[in-house]
Amino acid sequence: MRKPAFIFLTSSVALAAALFVTGCQSPWVQATVVNDEDTPVNLVEVNYPGGSFGIQSIAPHSSFHYRFHILTDDRVEVDFTDAAGHNEAVKGPELDPGEEGTLRVDIQAGDKVVWSTNVKHRK
Repeated sequence: MRKPAFIFLTSSVALAAALFVTGCQSPWVQATVVNDEDTPVNLVEVNYPGGSFGIQSIAPHSSFHYRFHILTDDRVEVDFTDAAGHNEAVKGPELDPGEEGTLRVDIQAGDKVVWSTNVKHRK
């Protein structure tokens, strides 16, 4: 006859292993900020619903990657300083909690910003 403590421990370990294998994770967005200009962009900050991230500088034709969770409903915005010292702030798409996928921010010649999103609500 097995002892109740042994059965409880065995059941708990099996449950923990099942949760680990199935992967309990909340939805997240993989963001990529790309500098397609021929000069560096500096003081790059991306404000997303519920937070922000940034980097001091992105070299010409380089990119920066960051993962985040959407915490509230709002639009994304990128702020940066170009090689001439001009500050730019460009609003992007609206994101909602529960969405996951990818967000790409392309900073192109002439400080034009192109947004590409592939997000959907997690089932």
